[in-house]
Amino acid sequence: GWIALLPEATGDLQAPAAEDDRGAGWLCAWRGAGRPHPAALRVDERLLTVAGAACRISLVLLPVQARPIADDPAALQARRAVLREGRLSAVSLLTADPVHLAGAITVARADRPEEILALRDDPFGRLGEARQLDIGPGVLGWSALTVGPVVERYAGAPWPSDRW
Repeated sequence: GWIALLPEATGDLQAPAAEDDRGAGWLCAWRGAGRPHPAALRVDERLLTVAGAACRISLVLLPVQARPIADDPAALQARRAVLREGRLSAVSLLTADPVHLAGAITVARADRPEEILALRDDPFGRLGEARQLDIGPGVLGWSALTVGPVVERYAGAPWPSDRW
């Protein structure tokens, strides 16, 4: 799947985004292989669901010139920290090409204060600015944290969930 934070609603799924109670655009998502929008980044498609409830996310979007390779020590350390802590409901790397990490999305359920609190210390925020956004319903769901599928990438896509 693909996601982008855009000024207008588009895509297969979309929900309003707010930052500090102010409009921050729309979180838009698409299913499928081809890049649907120039700003779209690859995401683990298991996070995308029209049945998703409202949630809060930590969204780290790295500028092109600051994108590390996916197995850079800082990126590996952030992934290890997320897996070790296991406090959040869903995490996916964001990729734009087969080599570089373009960012990460971490999802906390709106009715779980401990998950929302954990977003304040998003390990991926050590790589770049972590924006805390409230997302309306209809885009993001939950996924169990596992070693490979939700945090790895393969040929520019988050790692396939059914195999290593």
